[in-house]
Amino acid sequence: MLAGWRAAGHHTDERIGHLLELRAAAWPDRPAVITAAGETTFGALAARSAAVARTLLDAGVRPGDAVCWSLPTGPDAVAVAAALWRIGALSSPIVPLYGPREIAAVLGQMRPAAVIVDGSDPRRDNPDVFGEALRAVGHEPAARLLTAGTAAGWRDAFAAGTGAIPAGVQPSAPGEACLVLFTSGTESEPKGVLHSVAGLQHELRTTIAEWGLTFRDRMVMASPMTHITGLLQGFMIPARIGAAAVLMERWDAGACVDLVDRTGATYMAGATPFLRELLAAYQEQGRDRSPLVQYCCGGAAVPPALVRAAQDLGIAAYRIWGMTELPTATTANELDPLDHRAETDGRPAPGVEVRVVDGDRDVAPGEVGELLLRAPEQMLGYVRAELDERAFAPGGWLRTGDLGSLAADGQVRVQGRLKDIINRGGEKFSTREIERALETHPDIDVAAVVAVPGGRLDERIGAVVVSHRTDWTLEELGRAVTGQGLAKRKQPELFRVVPALPTNATGKIDKAAVVALFER
Repeated sequence: MLAGWRAAGHHTDERIGHLLELRAAAWPDRPAVITAAGETTFGALAARSAAVARTLLDAGVRPGDAVCWSLPTGPDAVAVAAALWRIGALSSPIVPLYGPREIAAVLGQMRPAAVIVDGSDPRRDNPDVFGEALRAVGHEPAARLLTAGTAAGWRDAFAAGTGAIPAGVQPSAPGEACLVLFTSGTESEPKGVLHSVAGLQHELRTTIAEWGLTFRDRMVMASPMTHITGLLQGFMIPARIGAAAVLMERWDAGACVDLVDRTGATYMAGATPFLRELLAAYQEQGRDRSPLVQYCCGGAAVPPALVRAAQDLGIAAYRIWGMTELPTATTANELDPLDHRAETDGRPAPGVEVRVVDGDRDVAPGEVGELLLRAPEQMLGYVRAELDERAFAPGGWLRTGDLGSLAADGQVRVQGRLKDIINRGGEKFSTREIERALETHPDIDVAAVVAVPGGRLDERIGAVVVSHRTDWTLEELGRAVTGQGLAKRKQPELFRVVPALPTNATGKIDKAAVVALFER
């Protein structure tokens, strides 16, 4: 596989550690990051990043050492991410919404040489939380660093000041691991996913080309910089092409509309709830047009009606499919037909191979089965190597755990998760099929369907819907399902109406939390 990817030009000798440094040398005065508080140029950001790099080196961090960091989405997160790759460290970001137990699980797996956090967060005492987690796992890093604030035993991350990084310090080689991203850990403790330099570089080249992004774009990012979406589209892509990253530390749809207007932002990527709330904010303000040209939507199921509603505002929204283990499996762009953008999850991204299987058998085009992937940007494996055997099928195929189909025209349609199957007395069907039927109802914004334990057939169909109405009945929800041609046995047996579906830090619907709604 590796030889084939290199021969095809998918893997090269390019190193990722020079991303920010090269852009600052070419365009030092160009805005790199724009927030509600102001702008930071590529030159200023690179100088700040160099200070972090020098501080880490002075503390004894060496190439290959792991560094864990947890920072709000903003210029300091970009500076730290760039600094780690510049010195060849293994970057291990931790989502800021992780709780103490999840933080301890990550630190226990990584045993980092340094930890970097924000010490001025009014919502949480990060130095105390991370200090307690380090004690819990019995590990003491060479350096504890703060990008803001003060705390006993913690140093200023920028203490070494500006200056050249020693000539002998080089970024990681193409085949080496440079990034560890942790999954949300809804089933067990978070799993560390290892990515290589070559894989991330391929991801960069293909997404930039597929989406037609240039230095003229301004890219909005409200996802955590510690997640693959935030890191890729809030730092890596903008830095490579010289575009400005318009960053939001905390999601607020109304504030996003104002920021888009003020900056003239042209591109945004994010999970489904962000797009839904953004469109609602435009509607509330009586706006019928947006400067945004395209919106790349993923991370959760995307109702076709949402893509069509974006089109009415002049925003070409499209669905893509990916995961922490392989960030961009499918892609689309603003030039694709509206029906494709609304009804499918795109086509395989360049270099990506897709198989659809039922056990050991490949199914026919259009049939539903488990989706397997093989691609130049797939993970090297997990930090805990014992998890790899279950993750990969023979031949290097990555088991995604997703159900879907690959049509003869190359379009992929994701139907849900393998685990999102309701088993009623031995008969199995997908929750996503029911969700899509419910979402066609004009009074339902979004729906989540789960298997609720109990009942004569061991599992009941539970539906949670977001709606402005409170007078729903099971009979009406059932008609919404059968009205789309589904069998009566797929009608919900339980339901809840909520103002918003529970989501995790990356915007994905938290199905465990949805099930818990029926336990109250």
